[in-house]
Amino acid sequence: MSEQKLFQVFVNKLEFDPDDYLVSSEEQELTNFQKQMIDNATAILKDNIIGSLKSFGGSIKANEEKFKELEKRAVEELENEQYDDIKKELKPYVKKLRELIEKTCIVIIPVKEMPWVDVLFRTVPRIIFNKKVELIDNAIAYYGEIKCLISRPTIFGKMKGEKPLFAPIMGTIDLGGYKLGETEKGPKTQIYSYVSAIINSFDSIMTRNHLAKYHEGYQRHGDPICDFLMKDNELVNSLERVTSSMESNRLSSEVAVVSIAIPQPADKTTLLVVVDEGKDSNQFSVCFEALLRFSAECCNVPTQSQPAPAQTAAQQPGGVRTPGGQELKVWTAEDLANEAQKRMESQPSMPEWSEEELKKFVAERGTGLPEGMEVWTEEDLQELARKRQGGLDIPEWEADKDMNECAKCGYTLRPGWSKCPICETPVGAKAEPEPIPQPIPEEKEELKEDDSETSEDKPNLEPIDQPSEESEEEKKD
Repeated sequence: MSEQKLFQVFVNKLEFDPDDYLVSSEEQELTNFQKQMIDNATAILKDNIIGSLKSFGGSIKANEEKFKELEKRAVEELENEQYDDIKKELKPYVKKLRELIEKTCIVIIPVKEMPWVDVLFRTVPRIIFNKKVELIDNAIAYYGEIKCLISRPTIFGKMKGEKPLFAPIMGTIDLGGYKLGETEKGPKTQIYSYVSAIINSFDSIMTRNHLAKYHEGYQRHGDPICDFLMKDNELVNSLERVTSSMESNRLSSEVAVVSIAIPQPADKTTLLVVVDEGKDSNQFSVCFEALLRFSAECCNVPTQSQPAPAQTAAQQPGGVRTPGGQELKVWTAEDLANEAQKRMESQPSMPEWSEEELKKFVAERGTGLPEGMEVWTEEDLQELARKRQGGLDIPEWEADKDMNECAKCGYTLRPGWSKCPICETPVGAKAEPEPIPQPIPEEKEELKEDDSETSEDKPNLEPIDQPSEESEEEKKD
């Protein structure tokens, strides 16, 4: 297993959730880092803030016992042999967790004249493993819910060497196993673990593949929402200025996702998230502007592209739409059962077998021979083969023991014969030895050599045409 995978296994075993360490600023004072990040996030919204801010920051002091249990689990987990190769590098992980908690903060910002009632800001610190454990604390996110419902989840991302694009998510979002509880009520933006799962999905290969498939398989068009959003050049330009994981070199990939819009049918709202991983001084304004334009344009998406009412969507979960917006029919378990029953009733009458008949069929199939089938023995097969040989049933002839054979040609001689009827050799004569071939005399060989004349020396032996009678008479004349 690679070091990256071992690191991920180690992290998953600890089951660390920053949400367990978040404390309201009213209960405990925020750290200097948390205060600075919140001040920068709200400064650009100063003229549009109504009401008071609600701030939360990660704190170990308020959860000291829980953090000690986490440290204990980490030490016990590192005792496993599978971490022997990177145990030394993983030991600082718990210390980095302490720093990560102290750099985690959230603020709920009530705004006026905006697409959302509240807009939220949060830091997105991450611990990565690249030969050693490192903490990256430059990523931020703005997100909020608009009171408009789009038909399907939509992402915006970048591809190396290509123009950025919007793409539909064809299926479910990869939330890494996280499931939103059905009892969860109120704004989904205030469920920290849910938003964390959405932000982590940006790094998922499955999520990034939606961009690649829509770019290559559908030539970047065909989905009504994406086609509508791509027409807004200001929106595309603002999202393009957001720094992605590919541009920050956090991930070695040629595809990166920076934003997502997720419909919430139960609330009839749409949740939008934009994540920026830049280090520029204008990082906050760039990220917020992208979210503002994305949210405003989603509110302008034509209503005909919206799905059926929430009640219908609840009855048919997992509805599928083509990139062109065509909704595919979905059947429930009851619909499939009714269709099966109808088809059974329309079938012609079929024979039925009793249990005894089925057992009989099983016995026959077990032996490989149906009942009443003729069976041949080995002797029967040999006899049949003998009969088929030559096509005639001719018995084999065996010579009598009293008969003799001709000494010369081998013909069988009957008793009383005096000579062989074939070669007329007397019965009882002994076989004469075969003559030994004699060498050819030399004279004959010389004759053969004399006869071998060339075609020029040999006389012409071709027959001479005899003159006809008419020609003789003509001569006399």
